[in-house]
Amino acid sequence: MQVFKAFYINLRKEMPSIIIYFIIFLLLSLLLSGNGRKQTEVVYNDSKVKMAVFDEDNTVLSKSLYEYLDKTQELRTINNDKDSITDELFYRNVEYVLTIKEGFEEKIKSGSFEGVVENVKVPDSVSGKLLDDKINQYLSVLSAYTVGGFSIDEAAAKALDTVSVTAKVTLLQVEGKEVEKSKAYYFYTYIPYVLICMLINGLGGILLNFRKKDLDWRIKCSALSERSRNTALISAGLLFGFACWAAFVILSLFLYNEELTGIRGVLFIANSLVFLLVAMSLTYLVSFFVKTSSALNMASNIIGLGLSFLGGIFVPLEYMSKSVLRFSKLLPTYWYVMTNQTIDSFNRSGEQYNLIFRNFGIQAVIAGVIFAVAIGVSHSRRLAQ
Repeated sequence: MQVFKAFYINLRKEMPSIIIYFIIFLLLSLLLSGNGRKQTEVVYNDSKVKMAVFDEDNTVLSKSLYEYLDKTQELRTINNDKDSITDELFYRNVEYVLTIKEGFEEKIKSGSFEGVVENVKVPDSVSGKLLDDKINQYLSVLSAYTVGGFSIDEAAAKALDTVSVTAKVTLLQVEGKEVEKSKAYYFYTYIPYVLICMLINGLGGILLNFRKKDLDWRIKCSALSERSRNTALISAGLLFGFACWAAFVILSLFLYNEELTGIRGVLFIANSLVFLLVAMSLTYLVSFFVKTSSALNMASNIIGLGLSFLGGIFVPLEYMSKSVLRFSKLLPTYWYVMTNQTIDSFNRSGEQYNLIFRNFGIQAVIAGVIFAVAIGVSHSRRLAQ
């Protein structure tokens, strides 16, 4: 009981930093869960390049190219001299300057469009390179119509019509799963990152205090057995971890009550509870390898961010390469995210039940392995003393 009390006396000292982490991670979770759906849906969005065009040919076809650029890009007027162009590019008033050279129409009519335009753009500009491709595509279409026997006016009109054809693209499914996910899914997907960082910084800090020589030897001098001390310490740690987890579950029920009703909500909560074991075992293991609070903070960031990026929390698993996915399967966050995806599209099928409970088991096994390693480290250090 004395160890249990000492744990919570230490917890009071760590509480300000824990509350700060709680608020930061709470805001982060709310922000990411609110924007997660938009981030997934908005994969590509075309943009206009600020550019200037000088038409030295002034013919029907050159005006056609000018009209195309006027419709698709942000045209600006600048002086046509070297110093002015350099200044405009330097101050990023324009990113791309195109000159339609004299003789443009005649070359296009002959079927060749090599060297009919010149450009100056911001060095290594991605948008500039994309615009190069768009201009070459338009010149290719324009040349094809003129060589194909159309009159100049017809070729100019048809080229504009051709490049203006667009298609509305909607990503409905990725590997057989609906892309649009619930807000509860995004909230619970970020829970592992929050739990890992909070527990390593909060619980890990308390464990560090108990491993300081003065306190450790003082407890060993008492009548308290080693087993009783460890039992009290583990019980207090479990209670603290459970309280952190419960705070986020209560918050999710308050924010997304409608999405968490029924068996799907129970499974979301159960998945996060299983991952709590992983986070606590990681905290216990890390506490043996660090000596200071700053090192503990560094470890929490490295472990939390590493598991989140490679496990599918911050980067969707669908966008990872096969080699990265093979490595990700070694991480508990991968199985957590896979389970969350299955729960979000849950239809009560036996196959989904088997998948979910299998993934629960994998996470529990990983937690057990980490905890066993930590016990081994603890035992070896005790023998060394």
